[in-house]
Amino acid sequence: MNEELTMEVLEAIIDCDDRECSDCPAQNVCAVGRDQALATALLEERAKPKVWDGAPDGSAIADVYWSEKTGIALGYKRFTRELPKTRARQIAENIVRGINDEIHSDPKDIEYVEGVLKRYAEELEGKE
Repeated sequence: MNEELTMEVLEAIIDCDDRECSDCPAQNVCAVGRDQALATALLEERAKPKVWDGAPDGSAIADVYWSEKTGIALGYKRFTRELPKTRARQIAENIVRGINDEIHSDPKDIEYVEGVLKRYAEELEGKE
């Protein structure tokens, strides 16, 4: 199933009344009558706030604290995520690994090549 479960599709599944399906946005993913509970659950889950909603782009750690209305702490949990590599970083890793023919390259070499690529990109932007 390659169809995307958009809000429109999920709402169409929930509102399904087993009538005409030819104009329904969910016609390719719906098993009439059987998917309504799942679609409802998915919409409810999507509506919940997520830990990374509104987080700055460079943030990798989120600490979530739970407390009572009075402010008494009940607990906390730390969430971490791996930040996606920039395109310059990916290219730098490929260059250094290609030159050294190693899987584990020196991070300083990768950082140097990444810096060169970033400076080159800045020069190109300045010419436009």
